Amino acid sequence: MKTESGMAMTDTPQLVALFTDFGIGSHYLAQVKARLLQMNVTQPVIELCSDAPAFNPRASAYLLASFLPYMPDGTLFICVVDPEVGGGREAVWLKTERFWFVGPDNGLLSQAARHSQQVMAQRIDLPDLPAHAKTFDGRDLFAPAAARICTGSIPKGRVIAPDHLVGADWPENLAEVIYIDAYGNAVTGLAAGNLPKEQVLLVNGHQLPYAETFCSVPKGMVFWYENANGLVEIAANQGSAKASLTLEVGCPVRWADT
Repeated sequence: MKTESGMAMTDTPQLVALFTDFGIGSHYLAQVKARLLQMNVTQPVIELCSDAPAFNPRASAYLLASFLPYMPDGTLFICVVDPEVGGGREAVWLKTERFWFVGPDNGLLSQAARHSQQVMAQRIDLPDLPAHAKTFDGRDLFAPAAARICTGSIPKGRVIAPDHLVGADWPENLAEVIYIDAYGNAVTGLAAGNLPKEQVLLVNGHQLPYAETFCSVPKGMVFWYENANGLVEIAANQGSAKASLTLEVGCPVRWADT
């Protein structure tokens, strides 16, 4: 099977992962799952992230990309952080050497594309869909498109160059807080990589040293570390970095010597 771009598509997804800002336990999630079942999707469906930064495709793009190295090949991601739903933004699906993605072209998929070796991108065109709500593309457009991919029917649509995706020109590292978890830990869009451990992180007027683990610093101390997804994260041992430093998504961070 080939797409309109000529790229071979002989495989089908083995897993469906939902990445949304719908909220944990939301009825929106249940409706998306129900639509997939209704359209004969037999692949397992998991909730990878249900509390992505609300209305914030930019922060969410870096968070999504950080999960990819740890996901199994053949995963199809339904990605919905979509404040412009019903407006002029277009819907797209991507195929990379490892994954499929379905979602809005608002920057949300840009970093997933950046970190892939091969990317085929295409607009979603499903003219045979019945009339549907203009404010719930997760259920009424993205789920049906994903279902067709899962059942071996590639959605039609205009092929686009990956570098024409919204967000293709965003920086590789985002020097700000992109996610805050239930513990009050703040994930940044900075790759930790081989950063020198003597680096001091500056955020909201505070200087934060590096620590390898939570238990290596005193209780309540705020520090930065390399999290399980390879990003710089701000945390407090048995405390809330969010509360201690008055953090929120979008807070800028920088290194002390920059």
